[in-house]
Amino acid sequence: MNIKFLTENHVQFVFHYHLQFKEKWYDAVFFQGMLNGLSVLFELKTFSIRMTKTKLFGIHMAHKELGDEIQFGADSNEYEMEWNDDQLQLSRSRLTKDDITNRHRVMIASRTDAELEEISIVDVKDVVGKSRELAIENRDLEAAVEVLKSFKQELEKKQKSIAKDLKLAKNIQKGLIPEIIPDWNGIQFWTGFYPMQEVSGDYYDYFPLSSDRLGVSVCDVSGHGVPAAFITALSKLLFSNYKHPKPSDTFKNINRDLLDLVKQQGYTTCVYVLIHNDYKVVYSIAGHPRPILYRQKTKKAESLDGEGTFLGMFPDAGETYKDYSIQMEPGDKIFLYTDGVTEAENDQGEAFGEDRLIEEIQNVGELSIQDSIEKILAKPEFNEYKGKGDRALRSKDYKTAVKEFEKAYTILPRELETQLSFGRALAYSGQLDRAISLLETYNKFKTNHFLSHAVLGYCYYKQGNFEKAEIEWKKAHSINDSNLSILYNLAKVYEKLSDRKKMKDTIERMRRIESTYKHILPLEKKWASTLDG
Repeated sequence: MNIKFLTENHVQFVFHYHLQFKEKWYDAVFFQGMLNGLSVLFELKTFSIRMTKTKLFGIHMAHKELGDEIQFGADSNEYEMEWNDDQLQLSRSRLTKDDITNRHRVMIASRTDAELEEISIVDVKDVVGKSRELAIENRDLEAAVEVLKSFKQELEKKQKSIAKDLKLAKNIQKGLIPEIIPDWNGIQFWTGFYPMQEVSGDYYDYFPLSSDRLGVSVCDVSGHGVPAAFITALSKLLFSNYKHPKPSDTFKNINRDLLDLVKQQGYTTCVYVLIHNDYKVVYSIAGHPRPILYRQKTKKAESLDGEGTFLGMFPDAGETYKDYSIQMEPGDKIFLYTDGVTEAENDQGEAFGEDRLIEEIQNVGELSIQDSIEKILAKPEFNEYKGKGDRALRSKDYKTAVKEFEKAYTILPRELETQLSFGRALAYSGQLDRAISLLETYNKFKTNHFLSHAVLGYCYYKQGNFEKAEIEWKKAHSINDSNLSILYNLAKVYEKLSDRKKMKDTIERMRRIESTYKHILPLEKKWASTLDG
């Protein structure tokens, strides 16, 4: 350490580290503390201490008080200390504050202020002892930091491994859970599946038992993650193995097999229904929320009867499984769900509850089964984002529309109206690949919407894929054969494909719909020039 007096009351301290020593951040803090102790020793009333340079390349965030303008990465550590003069006399003694027989050196400071003289005694042993304690604590802290760093590295490795396993389990479970339940014997199905984590304990499935019966199950496996996914896979296999005419018998067999395979290390709740071709529904319950039936005639919803214990936990559970039946009539709906719906909480910690669910089902009873499900599961934020997206789309602010629809789509990715609007916004904003992917998914669920095929044709046309553009625009035309803009687009495609006959036929169709349509004449001129060519 070198000390340089810049003035009588301004000192610079310069530290150079030997090559074998590496500077630590707490060294800077420690010496700053020593200088503060020096100020206390001399009882300075007005002083300032600041760091001006350091070999470090950054100071710990908790020690910003070292200085505002520090030069990092310097060749040495430098501090500056300034103070104002004071009438102070300092002497050294062998006395101590507590025991005059203890032969440790102390400093006696005397200050005269007006007519009052103050004397202070500072025991150097105390100062050195406290400084040593601080140094040891800081060294221990550094060791703890290094240990935590190694723990962090190990955790990161394990997290990567777990994330890889979860991704694999997610893909496996995605293959186990059907994307849709197809319509059967005049009955429509719709599902809302929103797992909390990569892998969910909730799942649903359907089982064609014969030409006159269809089985549907909704289950909730205990826990989350990979163990839940494992039991999900087992349950699916077991449901496929047992196709009894009574759901209660199916439960008895599955319970026995799960006990044998899982050894009471997990369980599942379930509701299993068998739908007959005469619309009689026979069901059984295994520790699961009871189905809710909406009657079209009365416009009322009610929770159905039924009880039974978990699958895979108790050897004698088979005695609790019973069969219940109802007769469905046109317009009736049955809602199967897990407690993820009824136990969902709002910001005030209030659960959604079964009574609220029944009320919501009655409110949406007149809607289609798809719209009913999506309205019940919609969050307030969804409606807000969708509303903003709709307004932006109408005003042709496609960038904002994409932003808002993406938020809504994240909440309800299978709400078809949002899917279509999001696809349109993506297409018109030039994000053609994303728009195509979304619209093709939409068309798997709903193939009879004129606009989805029209926009998808637009995307393919912009990409120069005229064959696919023709296919989509022909689909749109078959749904709405009086739409002149689609015929115009087809004519443009045939121009690109140099198909003069199809171009001529399309123009003639346009003329039959509206002979004064403004685009007919320019197209005819192009058709004629094509013939001349």
